[in-house]
Amino acid sequence: MELRHLRTIAAVARTGSFTKAGEELHLAQSAVSQQVSRLEQELGCEVFRRSSRRVELTAEGRLVLDYAQRVIAEVDGLRSELDELSGLVKGELRLGGMYPTGLYDLFSTLAEFRSRHPGVAVHFVEGTQEDLLDELRSDGLDAIFTAVDPDRIGDDFAATLLSEEEFVVALPPQHPLAAKEHVTLAELAGEDLVAFRENSALRRRLEAAMAPLGLEPRNAFICTEMAAVRALVAKGMGIAVMPRSAAEQAGPAIALRPVGPEPLTWPVALVWRARRRQPPAAKAFLALALEREAQPSTPALLRSVA
Repeated sequence: MELRHLRTIAAVARTGSFTKAGEELHLAQSAVSQQVSRLEQELGCEVFRRSSRRVELTAEGRLVLDYAQRVIAEVDGLRSELDELSGLVKGELRLGGMYPTGLYDLFSTLAEFRSRHPGVAVHFVEGTQEDLLDELRSDGLDAIFTAVDPDRIGDDFAATLLSEEEFVVALPPQHPLAAKEHVTLAELAGEDLVAFRENSALRRRLEAAMAPLGLEPRNAFICTEMAAVRALVAKGMGIAVMPRSAAEQAGPAIALRPVGPEPLTWPVALVWRARRRQPPAAKAFLALALEREAQPSTPALLRSVA
């Protein structure tokens, strides 16, 4: 049994696919299959149940994966502590995030981290809030940027609020609601919305605000990209609720009105696993990200209609 075989088992379990595990490990699919087969032969049990559609862990496989993850963590921890003793920060930094990151200047933070630690390879993935938290919980990611309240994150995680901005209603310039000081949730419920995908944290935050009032959004057009949502609003396909920093980006003319009378906000928090022994790269990034917490971004924003 070799460490590389254990890493392969962990990658297949994490991705649910021999092909995707091969891409992650920079191996051919056949090499991944061979490594898994050899380990199964050595252990005398089936680790994965294969079908034409999916790859699933067997009961024995779940036990093997548990031990594999502990061994991998211990070996990586040893290497990290040796690197730390030598004063070197190297290896990989695995981050996840959701767009938009609000007023926090994530990209400048990444650039500064890269300049301080050029020996670290940075991997950044996007995903839904649930997927990112699952990856963080299994140590697939070192830290994530997501829309959570740090006080409600649970005991598994540690978090700090980096920024919080208001949601605004984006409207075609001649829309009747553009003449109002603010738009109520009841008024939103009566309008066709250009909405984000079903599992989007943006969409669910609006739904959570409307539910106590017995209201539901009328999602008429589903889209996944901020600029496209904005463009569809400008063309009169509906109205949208989005963070102000995204709504104020350059593009076709639209009107922006706050949600009211109570504001609706979009928090962005940095989240990491609370009880994990952080490798040096992750530890260095967390320190830098928190150091820059009080330094909001100042992107070139354009408010098309005041």
